Amino acid sequence: MKLKDTYLKKKYLKFFNYDQFKYNFVVTDLKFGYSEIYNVLKSRKYKNILEIGSGTGLLLNELQKSYPKFFFVGIDPGESGFHNYKQILLKIEKLNKKTKFYKKNIINYKTQKKFDLIFSFNVFEHIKNQKKFLKKTYSLLNKNGKIIIYAPNYDFPYEPHFVLPIIFNKKLTKIFFKKKILSHELKTKEKGLWQGLNLTGVTKIKKFLKDNNMDYFFDSKIKNVMINRIFTDKTFYKRQGLAAKITKLAFRIGLDKLFFDFLKIPFPYFKLIIKKTK
Repeated sequence: MKLKDTYLKKKYLKFFNYDQFKYNFVVTDLKFGYSEIYNVLKSRKYKNILEIGSGTGLLLNELQKSYPKFFFVGIDPGESGFHNYKQILLKIEKLNKKTKFYKKNIINYKTQKKFDLIFSFNVFEHIKNQKKFLKKTYSLLNKNGKIIIYAPNYDFPYEPHFVLPIIFNKKLTKIFFKKKILSHELKTKEKGLWQGLNLTGVTKIKKFLKDNNMDYFFDSKIKNVMINRIFTDKTFYKRQGLAAKITKLAFRIGLDKLFFDFLKIPFPYFKLIIKKTK
């Protein structure tokens, strides 16, 4: 299920004071998130849903509209920065009285309620203590519940927020690209974004999950989904800069299969699914 551009523009562009750039930046991820989670909810197994990093609230607003009998909760610390559209969230809260939004860090979120589905998009890489995050979200699941986490995989040496290669580690990368990093943070009004990034890859995440006996798997189909976004989503393509151009070219000449299937080079994005079976 996909959200139509004409529908979204008519409904939400005014929320952004008709700023097309900001609207496009948010809505491209809204469409991606909606198509992913809508398909999960079709099974009707997951009726109590929590989004971590709900931001503007647009995604939960659309999911609530599609599944009016389900219970949705959104949590976001509401920290300052380019993604901090507080006024938009206030408008969503007035429109949507059923969905509950909390301005909190998930670690500090206290509730007796358990959830059937917990998901997050591009939040995990901003979590300082990812092990604590995983334990907390796992504790909020009902039995047979599911966590879905979408995030960059830093086993592949590329940083998508700043669109630059990782030179061995975070510290050295900043030395090489300090000017570009500071320029990006100034442009997007996200001071401290680089400092707050946690460049953890799938390898370390797997070790933690195994050590804690969590039932998990990484959905390899996300590779085709993200490559398709590059070909079909102009905003997403433009946002990824040179990396998108290289990926597009590699796909057209078949090098993606050589890199990711034969040579087993890590794909730069992951979809992690954790199930609570006990």
